[in-house]
Amino acid sequence: MSTNFSQRSPLPKIKDLILGDTVGQGSFAFVKAACLESNPEKVVAVKFVHLPTCVKHGLSEKEAIQEVVIQSKCSDHLNILKVIDCNVTKNFLWIAMEMAGGGDLFDKIEPDVGVDTEVAQFYFKQLINALTYLHEKCGIAHRDIKPENILLDSDGNLKLADFGLASQFMRKDGTKRLSSDTRGSLPYMAPEILHARNYHADCTDIWSCGVLVFVLLTGETPWELPSNDDVQFREFSENSGNIVGGPWSKISLAQLNLVRKILQPDPKKRVTLGELRNHVWYTSLAPFSDKNGRCNNPQLLSQKLLSKLHVSLSDDEYTRCIKDDHWLRKPTHTSTQPIQSEIADLRRDSFGTSSRLATQYELLEQSNLGQASNSDYEWTQQVHVDMATQQFQVNSTPEGAFISTSILTKFYSLQDMSSILPMLEHTLRALGIPVKIGLYESFLELKDAHKLEDVFPVTIQVKTMDRKGWFLSGNVSLSKAYEGPVVISFNRRSGDPLEWRRLFKKVSLLCRDLIYVP
Repeated sequence: MSTNFSQRSPLPKIKDLILGDTVGQGSFAFVKAACLESNPEKVVAVKFVHLPTCVKHGLSEKEAIQEVVIQSKCSDHLNILKVIDCNVTKNFLWIAMEMAGGGDLFDKIEPDVGVDTEVAQFYFKQLINALTYLHEKCGIAHRDIKPENILLDSDGNLKLADFGLASQFMRKDGTKRLSSDTRGSLPYMAPEILHARNYHADCTDIWSCGVLVFVLLTGETPWELPSNDDVQFREFSENSGNIVGGPWSKISLAQLNLVRKILQPDPKKRVTLGELRNHVWYTSLAPFSDKNGRCNNPQLLSQKLLSKLHVSLSDDEYTRCIKDDHWLRKPTHTSTQPIQSEIADLRRDSFGTSSRLATQYELLEQSNLGQASNSDYEWTQQVHVDMATQQFQVNSTPEGAFISTSILTKFYSLQDMSSILPMLEHTLRALGIPVKIGLYESFLELKDAHKLEDVFPVTIQVKTMDRKGWFLSGNVSLSKAYEGPVVISFNRRSGDPLEWRRLFKKVSLLCRDLIYVP
């Protein structure tokens, strides 16, 4: 399915806003960075939902609009992404929201490792604050809590986003409405959603919070679905949560006690929000947190996050990588969405899915550095403080605090496209990803048809299966950054974000000769 909605339907003009590049894209919608005409320093995000595509896939216009209605009701909280304005046109629902300057949380979780314990505790507390506000003040259940739906502001504070599955569970008289539909993402979904005819939606949010804590502490989900058909979940249930092997062994006893209280398959035995607010993991403060739970030291938080994020480019790791056949192993599950058979080619991306870093820096440069000439602008300084670059360094300490507003699944290269594209092509094909032969030749054809400065960004579509047999898709975007290097960004569209980062790390290692490391 083509997601280039702007070619099929002209984008509506939004008063007082200047639209920038696309910073995110999905099946029904995309997000563009924008700035105010009156104040270019004020950067916001605008989500465009393509209504004809929604209807085509069984989602009515009313259901699409319901998301912004609910999020608008409950966006008056530090830890919930704020809706600024919205409107409906012939083909689009657009929603102007605050820009999450710290990027995505899922992008900062190291597979099989997780995040620093103090970071996990910090985000646990902020998530509990967000849920307390949602449940007790607004009567709304989010119903899709997972790392992909958690963003970070420029100081690193949590911002709960994407209310597409949210619902009002509290009636005006204070009584609770029971739910019966199946909503959420399987690894994070409470078991009663699959097995009970009626359940309390707010209680399922607490369960999802427990799975999220597990992922933060271990870098993997405890199971693939909360059913006895899943070996890991069945073992968990049969042992009443008393598991100490596998990823559970990475969790300390104090944290394990918390996770077990949350992950109670019987919702009547599950811990409540009130009880969680009395737990030591909520009442204690992280060293980079003020008394209200907000980040008061973004640089320390950045250091803690980067302490677990690392992509080794060593010879030993390279040797292990080329011997590792996990991408070829037989899947344990069959994907619900089969891989399409088309072979990916190099395409000029008129849709503008360049990296978030380049996009937001361009906007900020227009306001803060607009008078500076290229000779005054040292791209090396900006690349050096980017956390995406620092993750390739050994024992790196961030010089900036959340300076990287982009995804971390990217690297910079000073090589020419004649070196970059053949190596990328060879690596992707070696990993079983169907890519057309001759990407560099395709680039030369694009360069002949357009001015060189107008060719970028170009993209390569990626469609594959992860180790568990689930569908994984996205694109590799190549664009020029800061009038200097080429930035190669791996932008996930669907699938497990931890598996996407695993894929990125493997490609990076196999393409290590391309990577610029200061």
